[in-house]
Amino acid sequence: MISVIIPFYKASNFILESVNSVIKQELVSEIIVVYDGCPDIPFSDLNNLFKAQNKVILVHHQEFKNFGPAASRNLGIQKASNNWISFLDADDYFLVNRFESFKFLLNSATDFEGVYQPIQYFNGSNKIYGIKKEIPSHKLFHYLIRGTYGHFHTNGLIIKKDLLFKAGLFNKSLTLHQDSELWLKLAFYGRLVSGDLSAPVSMVRIHGGNRIWKGTSNSSRLKQWKVTWQWAWNKPVGIINKLLILRKLLKYKIGSLRE
Repeated sequence: MISVIIPFYKASNFILESVNSVIKQELVSEIIVVYDGCPDIPFSDLNNLFKAQNKVILVHHQEFKNFGPAASRNLGIQKASNNWISFLDADDYFLVNRFESFKFLLNSATDFEGVYQPIQYFNGSNKIYGIKKEIPSHKLFHYLIRGTYGHFHTNGLIIKKDLLFKAGLFNKSLTLHQDSELWLKLAFYGRLVSGDLSAPVSMVRIHGGNRIWKGTSNSSRLKQWKVTWQWAWNKPVGIINKLLILRKLLKYKIGSLRE
């Protein structure tokens, strides 16, 4: 039913807890751990760690090299055998209710290609992060650009594999924010609906090893929105949305000059 993709890089202290939280999910038939050239544990040791787990599939890039999170998630998507894809960072874990809303929507008459729910931070913060209110799928692209009602988190999404391919997968030219860039395209191309927005489905660690916490800047955001503009300028996204994207570009361009 569901393939869960876990990119693995410098998370040897957390990977067991992460994978075990997915094994418990009855709707998950495979867990694809993508070894991303991690320096703190060799591939063979990671393989030995999970060789007794039938659900766990361990894959790696060519010559065990480090290709980054975008290429790692893309490899996992390409290897997945199920129609539904979910993501989990290797230093985080799922809560027991992870797929309850998804299961409910499957059993209803709802037509959807993706479901979003919030996550919760810990290690110094109990903040719940995600979309704050239900948004009609045809308006979601607009409100994700504006950020009026919040944003997606990678751990809180489940998406049809066909939609991921239609949107072009994760952009490997972006070292950061490749997830945010893809979520906009998914909202444009597909029908994404909310699950229970009051119930976090994953716990997310805040620590010094997080690439997103260390690297986010006006310059990194500027690069993200440049990629989005290059995609959107000849798409029928509407003049208002194009102006909003240009406003983001201006905002982060000015910010980058001050860094």
